[in-house]
Amino acid sequence: MIAYAFFSLFAALTGVYVLFLLRMRAGLRFIAQQHSDGERPSSEKDLPVVTVLVPMRNEEDQIRGLVSSLRGQDYAPERTEVLLLDDHSDDGTARHAAEAIGGDARFRILPIAGTGKKAAITEGVHASRGEIVVTTDADCRHAAGWLAAMAAPFRDGADIVAGPVVYDDRRTLFQRFQAMEFLGLMGVGAGFFGIGYPRLCNGANLAYRRAMFTTVSGFEGNAHVQSGDDEFLLHKIIYRQGGVGRFTAHPDALVRTAAAPTVRSFLQQRVRWASKGRSYDDGRFVSFLVLLFIYMLFAAAAPFVSFASGPALLAGILFFAVKVIADATVLYSAAALFRQPLRIPDLVAAEFLHAYYLVSVSIIGFFGGYTWKDRRIRSREQ
Repeated sequence: MIAYAFFSLFAALTGVYVLFLLRMRAGLRFIAQQHSDGERPSSEKDLPVVTVLVPMRNEEDQIRGLVSSLRGQDYAPERTEVLLLDDHSDDGTARHAAEAIGGDARFRILPIAGTGKKAAITEGVHASRGEIVVTTDADCRHAAGWLAAMAAPFRDGADIVAGPVVYDDRRTLFQRFQAMEFLGLMGVGAGFFGIGYPRLCNGANLAYRRAMFTTVSGFEGNAHVQSGDDEFLLHKIIYRQGGVGRFTAHPDALVRTAAAPTVRSFLQQRVRWASKGRSYDDGRFVSFLVLLFIYMLFAAAAPFVSFASGPALLAGILFFAVKVIADATVLYSAAALFRQPLRIPDLVAAEFLHAYYLVSVSIIGFFGGYTWKDRRIRSREQ
């Protein structure tokens, strides 16, 4: 009786989950239809002045690669500014950055007065001269046409533009799991843009009009939340100010970053991302996240309930198969859109851990805390 009631509720939740992923797949298809490889400014007169903001803290192992990546941009030098925002690094970050810059006039190292990523970005915006602000992270690498690809949608009236971020490392099973999980996040984020309801983006590849940042008062109202320098700003620009948001899938817009080196650092990062959920102010979106959490709770419990009887075991196998297929529809659509590899054995293996991982990260993010850039953050402080 308990198993029957459990799987009856699970069936309803699974229906909602499948419908959601089908919507995300439709959004990805719309994004794919919108874009072509020729989506670049046709002449230098079309190019706005762009300021790239790079918050950095203790990045001495990464900053040289980042500077080299940005120095290789084919964007007009006189229309390019790069501000490296040093958030009180206590290693050799600033020295390595200065050596990598090598006198390139496009670059400036700016020690920030405040603390944290939002403070760094805010001070960077105020110090910038660009019409368009583009944010990225110190551990990212970019194609030569990245800035041009990110700036192109502003010609057509965009106020904020999100781009894809992928993990480059795929040598180990753990790295491939991370790459696949992050690909799913990117796919859902792009899917939301595709259905006209932008909710998710990533600050490692985000651009917006500097004037719009000022109009919505930047991070005012959520500056105390350590995460969300990307999504909260997206929400304010689109839903409070009526701005236009775009997602660009141009190949040159793709940003590459490294997977977390350890399980602990991976989970700490994801808990930080999850912690901002308690600060969302869109009731419809929060309700959906709660429903998704309940679905994952059922998915995590299903293997144990399945041992109740033979029919329960069959039901458990069926629902697991439905989840794998539903997840694969978005993952393979995202992999095709962002030109990323995806292996079926990795997908199936990851599915055994997916629900437990999401439930754990969600609970810790809501009630617990995490360490970021050697700073301990408690969720209740947010």
